[in-house]
Amino acid sequence: MKIHPYYPIAIIQAALLTIASPVAGAEDTTTDEYVTRKEYDELKVQLLAMKKELDALKKEKAVAPKQESSESHAVVSTGPKQGNPEDQDVADLHKEVTPAVTRPVAESVGSLLGTTKFLLAGWAEGMFEARNGQVSTFSASFNPIFLWELTPKLLFDSRLEIEASGGGTNVNLVNAQLSYLLNDYMALGVGEFFSPSNVFVERFEPQWINKLPDRPIGVYHGVLPNISVGAQVRGGFPIGPTRANYAFYVSNGPVLNTFDARTAGTLDFNSYTDNNDNKAVGGRVGFLPIPGVEVGYGFETSKPGFQGTTFHDVQALVQSVDLEVTRDSDLLKGRINLFAQYAWSHVDHAVYDPDGSLGFGPLPLTAKRDGGYAELAYRPTKLDIDFLRNLELIFRWDHLSRDPSGLGDPEETRWTVGLDFWLSPSTVVKAAYEWDQPEGEPNKNALLLQAAMGF
Repeated sequence: MKIHPYYPIAIIQAALLTIASPVAGAEDTTTDEYVTRKEYDELKVQLLAMKKELDALKKEKAVAPKQESSESHAVVSTGPKQGNPEDQDVADLHKEVTPAVTRPVAESVGSLLGTTKFLLAGWAEGMFEARNGQVSTFSASFNPIFLWELTPKLLFDSRLEIEASGGGTNVNLVNAQLSYLLNDYMALGVGEFFSPSNVFVERFEPQWINKLPDRPIGVYHGVLPNISVGAQVRGGFPIGPTRANYAFYVSNGPVLNTFDARTAGTLDFNSYTDNNDNKAVGGRVGFLPIPGVEVGYGFETSKPGFQGTTFHDVQALVQSVDLEVTRDSDLLKGRINLFAQYAWSHVDHAVYDPDGSLGFGPLPLTAKRDGGYAELAYRPTKLDIDFLRNLELIFRWDHLSRDPSGLGDPEETRWTVGLDFWLSPSTVVKAAYEWDQPEGEPNKNALLLQAAMGF
């Protein structure tokens, strides 16, 4: 609020007159309760001097309103003149008012255009593998993850896989997805994304999260989809004291292998372009009955045969169940993690190489395949010794049934024991030994060493 310059002048005048009134009454008295004549004369002189100053100020203020508008405009346009207090006051007032006016405009423009935030995350790893029947080798990879928040509701994520291979470097686009948050319970995504029905790939594949150096065979090799290209809707919601989550998608489907005897009837999920007008439909539903426990069911149905061939109507169905348990145990002085998933693949009956032109037919079969894994980990997080608290013991069983034709890869079962040492919450050194015995073949036992860092 602006104080009018006459207000302090009137107050000063009233105060001086109040003081002067009793003094005037003391002119003819000589009591000690009143001021002396000498004091009265001094006060009177001061009062007259102040009245003259007030009159001068009144005359000056009378002309000031006429010049105020032009002076204010000049101050706003060119800034205050040096040494003029009134101009400086107007300039200060302009500085206070301008942000109040421009800030809402800037905020409205910002909310319209959105605010962009960027984060680079990912992980790096180095590994040594010595497997029976193969040449031992070192390997390394770098997996940057790019995260953009275009607006609070519009998000983008992408991951690259960069690894040394042969005489060069391979760069692969793993995923690239644009997401829009409809509300607290639903998000829409479009692009290349991790298949929701494959829990390991979606949640545990990064090597600083995966507790063992290699990945379970049961969730790869044509049993479950890894990457889908299409659109998805996903989210979660409470059910009383429990929670549920969901993800459903439409994507390009897998390709049915029909040209090779060893792989006939299997599904190829690594082809990201579709081979017909039919699209794969799939999803996963998860339920969390108590904190730290989740069970889920996933599926994908598709027609994987090439359009215009005898396989175009062949139907494929993949189903899976998964379990995740994380518990802290006072009795065991630590934390226990249990991860498990098992999947079944079914492809309708078909005759492969029906005219024998490929050299292995006719081969009629209903292609069935299954595989999965179970992993148990224990870390003594409640012990008093730092070194022991940073250790983690892991045990895993994984399995993959043989190729449907009976001519390809045999049934394979592996048992793996690993020991991790955590240098930080996202940096780990792993050592593992794997007993790998394919049916009817020499063992492929392996020693695996790995260092991984997430960032």
